[in-house]
Amino acid sequence: MAQSREDVVAAISSVFPSAESERVLTLLDTYGVHPYERERERVQLAIISLSEGDEEKLRYFLSVAKRDYRDVLFWSEYAADAKIDTPEKKRQMRELFEMLGLQPPSSLQD
Repeated sequence: MAQSREDVVAAISSVFPSAESERVLTLLDTYGVHPYERERERVQLAIISLSEGDEEKLRYFLSVAKRDYRDVLFWSEYAADAKIDTPEKKRQMRELFEMLGLQPPSSLQD
């Protein structure tokens, strides 16, 4: 389903205080002005979701999207897959290191 401008405005209203809505929308509108900044509304919705109502986070994810929009889409739409800190993911990574004959980093220990 295609996202619309109305979806973006509604998402801003549900996450940010009304006093910040116009500023947030202006910031978000800096994404999608270049031809390589694809899927404008979908990416803007992902940025809003990831920001959790925090303007600093919004600015951060906006800058990430301007470099590579796929990152924010992945983090937003596949949040569970984007996390490496789940026990199952740590186990899988340890097994991969061991299969390659390498010592897994200590950060992958339970």
